[in-house]
Amino acid sequence: MPRKFNWNQIQATTDNGGTFEKLPAGPYVCRIVEVVDEPSREYVNIVFDIAEGEHAGFFSDDWGKSHPYAHQLKLSYKETAQGPLKGRLEAIAASNPGFDPFAAWDADRLDMFTNRLVGVNVQYEEYERQGQVRERIFAFSPIVPAQSVRDGKVQPRETRRLNGGVGKVGGGRVVTSQPVDDIDIPFN
Repeated sequence: MPRKFNWNQIQATTDNGGTFEKLPAGPYVCRIVEVVDEPSREYVNIVFDIAEGEHAGFFSDDWGKSHPYAHQLKLSYKETAQGPLKGRLEAIAASNPGFDPFAAWDADRLDMFTNRLVGVNVQYEEYERQGQVRERIFAFSPIVPAQSVRDGKVQPRETRRLNGGVGKVGGGRVVTSQPVDDIDIPFN
């Protein structure tokens, strides 16, 4: 049975849930708000919020709190990802003088990452949905020292565009404008 509402207390809108402010692409100083280990997938989820500037607290509203996947980083600790992991931990160390993320990591104290700063570069991508080309956040990378963001040393990344109806999406998936029935699938 669907959820019941007090319809007299709800303001009607015609734009699918009201106004939604889009976070502009570019570099931000962010605060880590939650860290969760996913051992079966060999990565750590880091949920963050914008810490400084005009967009500070951008994800602290009800939508941001109920959609942590929309503002998180994944720190893979697979065998093949040790170099990138070290680079990201070095950026966290540079952003937080006196904090040793390597010691916290080795001591299994991921809680010590909470409230630490890091520089993040927000990038968008085009995707197709119901015949319309739209944009969504594609990546929060690279992770950089917060001071590099403050000093203007990190440039915004261009939006990843669909090319000829097909473009790469995070995770190696492909977006296409063709119906699935029209695509040759090389396996059964």
